[in-house]
Amino acid sequence: MSLSTEHGAVERIRLIASTSLTGLMVLEYTWNIRFEVRVIWPQFWKSAEAKIFVIARYMGLAGQIFNVWFASRMASGIPTHPLVCRVCYSFHGITIQCLLMSVELLLILLACKMYNNDRFVLGLLYALVGVQWAGMAITVRLLVSDLRPSPTCALESNSSQIYVGASAIATNFCFLAVILWRYFRVKWPEILCSYLKIMVRNSICAVILVTGNFLVLILTPMEVHTPVRGIFFPVMIFSFWFAVGRLVLDKEKFRQQFQNDYELTEVDIDNLEPLDDSDVYPARPFDSKVTELSIAVDPELGVGIEGDIADERIYDWVNDASPSSFALTIMPMETGNGTCSNPHQ
Repeated sequence: MSLSTEHGAVERIRLIASTSLTGLMVLEYTWNIRFEVRVIWPQFWKSAEAKIFVIARYMGLAGQIFNVWFASRMASGIPTHPLVCRVCYSFHGITIQCLLMSVELLLILLACKMYNNDRFVLGLLYALVGVQWAGMAITVRLLVSDLRPSPTCALESNSSQIYVGASAIATNFCFLAVILWRYFRVKWPEILCSYLKIMVRNSICAVILVTGNFLVLILTPMEVHTPVRGIFFPVMIFSFWFAVGRLVLDKEKFRQQFQNDYELTEVDIDNLEPLDDSDVYPARPFDSKVTELSIAVDPELGVGIEGDIADERIYDWVNDASPSSFALTIMPMETGNGTCSNPHQ
């Protein structure tokens, strides 16, 4: 089989893959657009996650639609100037890099919340991802400058592809290790367990998608024009775009469902504080002007319970205080041991 025939077969497969994945992305986007407009868009100027989601969402869609046009042009055999080829592949690289950065930033934000924004953890993660982004940018720059496309923009093999994803794989595994270490090492309030299970599950899936894509890129034989080589770009765009959507959409859907189920319970899932941290419930200085009573609410009975008020000494200083100086705080009552284990065990 001649080289031109091999290129033609690869580009036809790329066109089919790009069109199919674009259809799936449009379907998923249409399914969730009303929820996005109602819940996520109003948070754009207030939430870093909303900004990341919106930018990645529409850049990924634009990149995949452009990929369909580019693949159809290549499959039809229309000659293209080498400069145009470089611009097109540069756009593909920027799109994939942007989506990968979005996935990694969302993982960093989750890890920072789980560690209560610890400065050491925050600095370590950002330093790690900064080195990884710089390495990938340099590698992609070398790849683009060394492009030797055919007249239809079909790429020749390049040995630099082996190093493109190595840093991304290592970095994402570090993120996952940090998240899983915190998740399994500390006790979490029962009310946060369902949320954390969803986010940890999505984090694992995101790392698997990133690792799988880059492993295929690294392990694909360079000297053979295989069909897999033709679907690298569309599959990467779809995978990273889907991972960003799951990390943000599932979180917001959980928040909405939780608020509907527990209207009187106010829980900040953006402030993930484990039960065994000493700074979760810091001691408050006594204020003679404001007396705060904490009443645990049992959601099943609908009755306030406070065992400590049985102490006569507390009755003494409560009776001495003015009724108008009471500040009432309602907190959900813990019904488990604080771990995210099966409640039936």
